Amino acid sequence: MAGLISKSVLDDIRFRCDIVDVIDAYITLPQKGTIIKALCPFHKEKTPSFNVNRQRQIFHCFGCGAGGDVFKFVMLYEHVDFIGAIKILAEKAGIPLQFKKGSEPYADKEILLTIHEEAAALFHRQLLQSPDAQIAREYLHKRQITTEVIEDFMIGYAPESWDFLLQWALKKGHPLQMLDLAGLLIRREEDRGANPYYDRFRSRIMFPIRNEQGRIVAFSGRTLLQDPKAAKYVNSPETPLFRKSHILYALDRARREIVETREAIIL
Repeated sequence: MAGLISKSVLDDIRFRCDIVDVIDAYITLPQKGTIIKALCPFHKEKTPSFNVNRQRQIFHCFGCGAGGDVFKFVMLYEHVDFIGAIKILAEKAGIPLQFKKGSEPYADKEILLTIHEEAAALFHRQLLQSPDAQIAREYLHKRQITTEVIEDFMIGYAPESWDFLLQWALKKGHPLQMLDLAGLLIRREEDRGANPYYDRFRSRIMFPIRNEQGRIVAFSGRTLLQDPKAAKYVNSPETPLFRKSHILYALDRARREIVETREAIIL
């Protein structure tokens, strides 16, 4: 997958992301000399054995053996793969990612991520502003979900409409096939002409589901209809972005604490 990103972009990211500055943003480094020593973030120790070489742009721990360049550090600390580290560092450096020819599958994932982010913002605005969302706001208030939590988790509302998101996508110019691939639209079994799709989520409180990098990859919708036949929760189907067995809700928020404390409690 890394081969889909041009070498010039990788070199530019590496050039702009000084390893000392990057590591210092995660842990406190004593800024002294070319080789900087600190306590290792990857294992518990009392005597510093974690070295960062500014000249060679590498790190190495003589205690646990961890080492490598700036990409490797981010991979280890953030618990992401190489592509994930590239995306994190590119964002830090303000570098737009470019892909080689033949990278359409990965480029499609970026389109799907964009669609999810925009759809989440749309649902969120509906919850905060739409008169039709009063029932959703009352339900959240009854459950003692504060405004701060609503905004922090970007909770939203999907109106009781079969084509709310469909019409939005048409106005935005998003290919309906991509929203189908994202699991946001469902294709009708019977032929309905120009718009053979309808919204998957209707009259539901929308909870965005994020991956480990904090990108929205799916939704869970809680019904507001008093219909015993309606599923209480409807989740996005599995998509190129979303594998249910690979996602733990809010892990993006807890990951750093888990890494630092080396423990997690799952209820």
